[in-house]
Amino acid sequence: ALQAQAAGADYVAFGSFYPSHTKPHAVPVAIDVLIEAKARLHIPVAAIGGITPERGAVLIQAGADLLAVVQGVFGQPNIVTATQKYVQLFNHKDSNT
Repeated sequence: ALQAQAAGADYVAFGSFYPSHTKPHAVPVAIDVLIEAKARLHIPVAAIGGITPERGAVLIQAGADLLAVVQGVFGQPNIVTATQKYVQLFNHKDSNT
């Protein structure tokens, strides 16, 4: 991630934080990785892998600036409602800062 940042990356992504339908064989990553990444990097940090609205708040608190979500939005009966749940996570974060 440090090399990517030095090479001009706009952001870095870490995961899979939870079991994922999209990438079932992804290697699990501990949430501590987000904490360390946020402390050492100066670009946005994305979390990916099995993220639901219920799980997303923990990842944001640990330092995720972005949540990469597929099943949690596109696998839901109403993608607008599903998306709004994720937006609320970031709105809640912004109101606490």
